[in-house]
Amino acid sequence: MSLFALLLSSSALASDFMDVWVSSAFEDDNVLAGPEAFSPAPNFVLRGNQTFFEQYESRASKDISQSDLVVYRRDDGFFENWWTEAAFVLRMVPFLNPDRTNPGVAITDDGSYVRIVRNLPGKKHYLSFTGFAVDASRWRLGYSFDLSWGARNIHAFRTGAAPGARIQWEKGGNYAFFGAKTAVGDYVDPDTRRVNNQAYYGLLAGAGIEIKEKLRVEAGAGSFEQGQILNVSDTTSPLYGEIIQAAGVSGQVAYRTNADLPFIQSADLRLYRNTPEYMRDTYISHRKLEGFGMIVQAEINALSHNLLSPTNEEETVIERALAGDVQAILVHNTTNVQVDLVYKDLSYILFNVPGLTSGVATPVDLETTPQLYGRASVYHYIEDAHFTPYIGGGLMQPATYTTADGTFVQYTERDKEQVPEGQEAAAILSTVGGFQVDVSKSTIFIGEVLYSVDNNQSEFIQTADNPEGVRVAAPQNERQRLGFNLIVRARF
Repeated sequence: MSLFALLLSSSALASDFMDVWVSSAFEDDNVLAGPEAFSPAPNFVLRGNQTFFEQYESRASKDISQSDLVVYRRDDGFFENWWTEAAFVLRMVPFLNPDRTNPGVAITDDGSYVRIVRNLPGKKHYLSFTGFAVDASRWRLGYSFDLSWGARNIHAFRTGAAPGARIQWEKGGNYAFFGAKTAVGDYVDPDTRRVNNQAYYGLLAGAGIEIKEKLRVEAGAGSFEQGQILNVSDTTSPLYGEIIQAAGVSGQVAYRTNADLPFIQSADLRLYRNTPEYMRDTYISHRKLEGFGMIVQAEINALSHNLLSPTNEEETVIERALAGDVQAILVHNTTNVQVDLVYKDLSYILFNVPGLTSGVATPVDLETTPQLYGRASVYHYIEDAHFTPYIGGGLMQPATYTTADGTFVQYTERDKEQVPEGQEAAAILSTVGGFQVDVSKSTIFIGEVLYSVDNNQSEFIQTADNPEGVRVAAPQNERQRLGFNLIVRARF
């Protein structure tokens, strides 16, 4: 009898795992190159083979295995019109590291929270308090996931827990919120030079209105203590240890022709709820509509922080950063066309570092260019055949800066490449084409080919004529990458 009870208990716990991805992928990110170019031939091990524009609204690539363990509870309150909910959320990502013998599993908190809600008069009218127990990164400012800011990585130091709390009013599609986050990190006392633990704070506020379920206007503002200015030549400087104070505003306007088309929102910016109304029989979905429909969303983010002046160590300057996008989705029956235009200046890409040199502002006379790219994709769902062919492409003019050492392309805050000597930064082209077969409610098969051209890739060589070395263009089979993915994924 005890064994039977244990089996029942195990069966009940199985439902606490939500949005499970189990992927088996055979892929190669560059069949034109070999191990000397860090391309180890087709394999089942490495993951993340995609174009630069495919992961815009998600932190995860489509070929990984992952799951969220969500232990959820909702209760009516002891007081009239009050109720509570809470979720313990763990994110689990198994991985295979080719440099290690054994596989491993990365386990992190993914937004565990407790929420107290007061029902107010009217339909869908609430006032709530939400406390994020360990990591409040699901609550941030900005709207497109790639442009969002104010998560735990905004701090310039290594963070452990980064929880927070917010108060929110909502009525239908209208809302307003205010809250705070904290993180504990190293603090260098400017007088004693001792390193202690210190709490760093962040404040966030925002609001949105929805008009006739078609037009949505949203705005938010925030302020964060990022860390300290430590990169001075003399620690007796009065600026040594000064707090880096970041601030910013975000805004978005969204319009849809039909309320049946959901606005674009990343799943990584929502609370997890393990309840029947949030669970789905299938995670396989295709955007479809009878007739024609359209969604257009435009966003802008303007940030600033005080950094050390690159020309005068006795003062700080305010460095500003800007990013924005325009996204449009056109739907006709089961055909979808998506077009995006994205802008990020160099300061925005480097905002979390913070700065081109940590804690130091970018020189005003430094020649820089912003990152600007457009992407477009088309897919058509053939419902009777459960078959979806698709094609997409993107063209990026990368963010760059030029010094006496040459021109550098800044792909991300941590990833850059020096352009071959005597060459200007080149536009980056990426394309992807393939198909998806829905095998069952839980399982799909994906086959696709990816092609990218990045002529900014270089390598360092030394010759008898130039013993100091020079940057030259990388071999053609490294600058032009041809890859493929064969993926079987179950999602449930």
